[in-house]
Amino acid sequence: MAISTATKAATDALAVNRAPVSVGAQEVHKWMQSFTWDFDKNRTKYSTKYKMANDTKEQFKLIAKEYARMESVKDERQFGSLQDVLTRVDAANRVHPKWNESMKVISNFLEVGEYNAIAATGMLWDSASAPEQKNGYLGQVMDEIRHTNQCAYINYYFAKQGQDAAGHNDARRTRAIGPLWKGMKRVFADGFISGDAVECSINLQLVGEACFTNPLIVAVTEWASANGDEMTPTVFLSIETDELRHMANGYQTIVSIANDEAASKYLNTDLNNAFWTQQKYFTPVLGMMFEYGSHFKVEPWVKTWNRWVYEDWGGIWIGRLGKYGVESPASLRDAKKDAYWAHHDLFLLAYAMWPTGFFRVSLPTAEEAEWYEANYPGWYEMYGKVYEEWRARGCEDPNSGFLPLQWFAENNHPIYIDRVSQVPFCPSYCKGASTLRVLESNGKKHSFSDPWGERMWLSEPERYECQNIFEQYEGRELSEVIAEGHGVRSDGFTLISQPHTNKDGKLWTLDDIKKIGCVFTDPLKAL
Repeated sequence: MAISTATKAATDALAVNRAPVSVGAQEVHKWMQSFTWDFDKNRTKYSTKYKMANDTKEQFKLIAKEYARMESVKDERQFGSLQDVLTRVDAANRVHPKWNESMKVISNFLEVGEYNAIAATGMLWDSASAPEQKNGYLGQVMDEIRHTNQCAYINYYFAKQGQDAAGHNDARRTRAIGPLWKGMKRVFADGFISGDAVECSINLQLVGEACFTNPLIVAVTEWASANGDEMTPTVFLSIETDELRHMANGYQTIVSIANDEAASKYLNTDLNNAFWTQQKYFTPVLGMMFEYGSHFKVEPWVKTWNRWVYEDWGGIWIGRLGKYGVESPASLRDAKKDAYWAHHDLFLLAYAMWPTGFFRVSLPTAEEAEWYEANYPGWYEMYGKVYEEWRARGCEDPNSGFLPLQWFAENNHPIYIDRVSQVPFCPSYCKGASTLRVLESNGKKHSFSDPWGERMWLSEPERYECQNIFEQYEGRELSEVIAEGHGVRSDGFTLISQPHTNKDGKLWTLDDIKKIGCVFTDPLKAL
């Protein structure tokens, strides 16, 4: 059969210039470097006040083909192990019940962070003009998609194989009433994807990934292993191996703006705001998850925090960026004070507000109380006595008719929500550095627990208009709020959250809450 002219031409050309049977990864990388974008017509959807240089390099020099092959192997190892070996040995049911509850918080919240990181890195790709830098951001976008799926898989696994599916399978239903959700959204959503693209990079890559990823992801694997959890280390260490690349992207983002004179106007203020916003949430919440959400302790949270946040990040990592004009955040010293007591203060409030959550909490045992007192002298006098009183009043038993939230009202210890961080605080009953500060604007009062947040609010008040739970449900009875906020299990009346992790203990229902007659009041209205 006769061949066409075009086919003959192609056949003749191949006879002279044979197509390569294989191409090395670095050859592909060089070929991709020759790609470029039309800089003259480059229009970004998410503009930045910084000027990013267009000759910045991507440190890891990974291209899509290498990335896909590498991540495919990692996923096969990870999910293959989870689905096969761990299911056969019933690993999910050997996790300590307290840690099982902690993973409801950690995996759900981290999934939201990874999801927002997809958009954040997309914004950076859109703003950058250097081909290699774009390549680095593209690789991170694919990483973040993978991480979102991994966190969802942890919940899927625990919900299907574990001890108590409620909370693993439906946490988001409680996002309107859960007191920890809004603070999490402040750091993961507002910080990562709202505003200037480079400012978002400072939040995501320079602080979130370079500073808190070690305590958030690496430390979780240690605590998980200590408490019998064999799934989480497999997944989270797979995530962590990608985080190094993301930290490098943050480094290159700073390099790309180093020659921009305008950078000196904003950079250190943006870095300080990003650090304070994130530490204000992560410092107490992570410490609470580790120490109160576990039975077997690894090390005091304050030691972990000092090693990774204060010394490694605030000293070494930021120090390497000093030649580009980056300074350690001015708020770092005040954050160090929070690392000692803030997580103890927060657990006291978290236990008091347990009916609005999506995970089960439990009071410290006598053995754990000794550990707290040994590592945080003064703990028993401040917190231990209160937990003993709550236990004696039957806070775990639905028949007692007692909610710890009532204890704060009985003893005139009002609970406020920090307007900027959205983290609850009780200024009259805490050992941390929180102090009540109240400002009024357009007839509305705003509470703050520290001067750093107050300063951020004063410069951009429109950024912090989110209602807190007391403002949203002022005057409403608690069981109505829980029902409206979907805080119940599939039977429609048993609460998702419970004040104990005893599998044989009686579970609280909406009727138990309704009999108590607890009504939300906004403490700011009494001022």
